[in-house]
Amino acid sequence: AESHGMMLHLYDSQLYCSFKNENFKQVEKKLEGCLINIRAWMAENLLKLNAGKTEVMIIRSKQENASKSAKSPSEVKILDELIETAIFVRNLGVIFDDRLTMKNNVSHIVRGCMGYLNNLWRIGDKLDRNSKVKMVNMFIHSKLDFGNSLLYNINASYLDRLQKIQNLAVRYIFNRRQRRGVTALRKKLHFVPHRCPRTLR
Repeated sequence: AESHGMMLHLYDSQLYCSFKNENFKQVEKKLEGCLINIRAWMAENLLKLNAGKTEVMIIRSKQENASKSAKSPSEVKILDELIETAIFVRNLGVIFDDRLTMKNNVSHIVRGCMGYLNNLWRIGDKLDRNSKVKMVNMFIHSKLDFGNSLLYNINASYLDRLQKIQNLAVRYIFNRRQRRGVTALRKKLHFVPHRCPRTLR
């Protein structure tokens, strides 16, 4: 990979490189050559590289996103196949979009947490408070905390959506239907607010 100017992540067979739009054709040729070598190595080791399942995403800079004239290629040629560039991809459990807004990842977290919370409310009257806290930590905070350092400096409205999930979890623990007084209850549980980008929780 390095001989072709690429960076390789072995865990999930990922290739990375940086380039300017005007140099895209050169990068496409390097990527093609790199994948040909990888395919040959895999064939020697009785493995197969499936180009049809390969995903490509081009992440643009803030300046390019702000520019109306800057356009990223819509497809990339890989091993004689034209693959459309993806708007978002999943990487080690986190969903990245081509502008790194993390909007899709936040929506995925919110949907998952809401599903768990709906089920937890159904059995809430059968659990004591300590058991509820354990359930929230296991099913809700584990999702909210996963990859949270990647949410640093994202749009505040996305962080607010995550905060609302934590507030709902607090209300579940104390069996409160009203929204008032959630902050005091959260402090009582020593829960760190999710409105703050939390890299040290």
